[in-house]
Parts: sequence; C-alpha cells; structure tokens
Amino acid sequence: MIILLFPESSSRPKFKYFICKSYYYGGKEIKVLICTDGSNFAEEAIDQAGYLLKHTGPEVTILRVIPDFEKRYEEYNEYFELFKGDIHRLKKLGTPKAVSKSLETGVKILENYGIKADTKVRKGRVADEIMKEIEEGNYNLVVLASYGRGISKFMLGSVSREVVHRSEIPVLVVKSGAGKNMF
Repeated sequence: MIILLFPESSSRPKFKYFICKSYYYGGKEIKVLICTDGSNFAEEAIDQAGYLLKHTGPEVTILRVIPDFEKRYEEYNEYFELFKGDIHRLKKLGTPKAVSKSLETGVKILENYGIKADTKVRKGRVADEIMKEIEEGNYNLVVLASYGRGISKFMLGSVSREVVHRSEIPVLVVKSGAGKNMF
C-alpha cells in the first residue's frame, strides 16, 4: 500500500495529515474495521479515520462489542442461578438503544466524509471479539481510540494495547485530545 501524506495547512502548529491517494497492490480494496465503545474518544477516532480515508473509497465496518452477561456470570454458579431470569430478560431485549445510537453516530460522522459504513455488534470480551472480527472479516486496517469509556480509560487503553500486540494487520490507534487532560 502506498500512502501519500501532506500537511493540511502550513500555518497550523500541529500537522494533520490526509491520504491523497492510496493504491493497494493486486487490486484489493481497502477494508477497514473501526471499533467504538460509544465514548467521545471513540467518536474522535471515527472522525480521524473518516478524515484520513475520505479519498480512498474504503469498505468500512463499525464494530461495537457488548458484554455477554450469560457467559460472564456462568462460572459463578450461585450468582448465575440468582440472576438467570434477569439475564434472560436482558437477552430478549436485544441490542441496547445506547449501543445502536453510538453506531448510528459513527455512521453519520463517516457520512460527513462521503464514506458509507456498515455496523456490527458482537458479544463477549472486547479485545477477543475485535480479534475474531478481524480474522473473519478479512480487514486491511483496524482503527480504534487509545482510551475507552469507564474504568478502561484509567488502564491506559488496555483494549487498544492488546489489539496492537495481537493483530497481524495494521492498527491505527487515535490518541484523543481530551486524553491529555484525563488525569
């Protein structure tokens, strides 16, 4: 893959780059997986991905991984039995509205750059599900934020770090401007 990078403006103190042209050897299209957790950090990563990829005509999937409560509490038999009814009701409700909304927001952000995106929800441990999606989806690039929501942001991007170490394809980790003032 050849990527030509140019500064957005010579007057800006920080350079922001965009992909001018992208050629993929063998005629393969660029297939990108963008991961979100619905946080502002993830939205910034989606925005940066859109900005970088707007001239490449990529095939994009936005992925959101949610916990699989049934598997998560299965090993705690006494708790699982106690909450089995609640877990079953949660399962019947389907995808939470906040999850759907975060995916819709991601699609809208990319539409601003002329990029169409599909969405996908997986259940399980976040890094494991991202890795499964990478393998099953035959992607060329993964994009995710350096920090996530909740406690994970205080663990200095444990999901992004794990994906970087395990992935056999390029991973673009977008550092949030808000992350500088996090602590």
